[in-house]
Amino acid sequence: MLNRSEVLSELDAERLRAVEAHEHFAFLLLRVHRHREEHQLFGDFLSMAARTRIRSAVRPQDRILPIGDNAFALILPNLRDSGHALLAANRLVRAFREPLLVGDRLQQALPTIGIAMFPEHGDVAEALCRAAEQAFAQALTSRDRYKLFQPERMRVEPPYVDLREAIINNRLEVFLQPLWDIRSGCVIGAESLARWHSDVHGAISPTDFVLLAEQTGLIESLTRWSVNTTLRHAAAARARGQHLRFSINLSPRVFHEPGLVEQFRNAVAIWDVPATDIVLEVTESSVMEDPSLSAIVLGQLRDHGFGISIDDFGIGYSSFAYLKRFPATELKIDQEFVLDIGVNTRSAQLVHSMIDLAHHLDLVAVAEGVEDEATLARLRDMGCDLAQGFLFGRPQPAAEFVTALGASP
Repeated sequence: MLNRSEVLSELDAERLRAVEAHEHFAFLLLRVHRHREEHQLFGDFLSMAARTRIRSAVRPQDRILPIGDNAFALILPNLRDSGHALLAANRLVRAFREPLLVGDRLQQALPTIGIAMFPEHGDVAEALCRAAEQAFAQALTSRDRYKLFQPERMRVEPPYVDLREAIINNRLEVFLQPLWDIRSGCVIGAESLARWHSDVHGAISPTDFVLLAEQTGLIESLTRWSVNTTLRHAAAARARGQHLRFSINLSPRVFHEPGLVEQFRNAVAIWDVPATDIVLEVTESSVMEDPSLSAIVLGQLRDHGFGISIDDFGIGYSSFAYLKRFPATELKIDQEFVLDIGVNTRSAQLVHSMIDLAHHLDLVAVAEGVEDEATLARLRDMGCDLAQGFLFGRPQPAAEFVTALGASP
């Protein structure tokens, strides 16, 4: 069991290595919680069982340092960004959903995880450790049971006028995240994601500005901007001989807009992109705000050749009545189920069942959150069609994506 100074020494050694290699790494504090009486009876066994479970959920190069009763420090080297660290924490939490074998008894354990990134949250060991401790304190009251360190600062809400100006003057950006064909082993398209970096407020979370757009009536303008900008890049890709499919997220608030279907038809005609190359993504929960109208509009769009994707499948309604009613062409399995199919039997069974369900309904099965070759191999064995995730690439500016793809051998 390491004391604080020993942990700081380990952190400092990793810091020096990361600086030399120009890499980022994550530092996690993880504690497994059980009732006091069970801890007294099975403390040593619980700690050993917890460590075994942690090891099964992390990479071989990740280091696990025991620092207290059922408490561990984890060093995750060579991570691309904090999003990758959050995926690792999610995998750890999900790994503990199955009971631990403690002695001769099954015991349910509950982990709490605080996360800090080097160098973003501290460029020396002591600062990084404090950041992880603060994140851990926040995680104790978090529903997800894990938290990434957030510097103390006031959150700035983007004003309506700034968002309106950004949309009108084309100050937003489209980023593209690759979509991977599991059978052929190549990129066949991308998901279009809106990004906004304000000169005044800095980077604005898509969740924040999309919500603002929905609340203020700007969502129709934002959708038109997103569709036309995505189609412009789709047309550029076609001009380079790259026939890709592009997915665009669609807010249900635009279903009330008169002439929406004609707007989409006119847009693909203007940019000379086939409607069959465009997939419109809608979440289960969002279309249930007005299911009748949603079904009508989506049905018309499908009749004109557009693909319709049910996004985040598995965390919304997920009923057979829903699948019967909506004219979907693909099912996008939420990363909540995909992340730990290599270590969680139930998750693997659920994902396999979702893939089979999609195929029985003549839908394309798409898996989100694929971050390693082992997960990809499992999905291939299950017959999954397409995949997205950090394994294939992070979202990047659309022009760079198209150029890089064209330069690939």
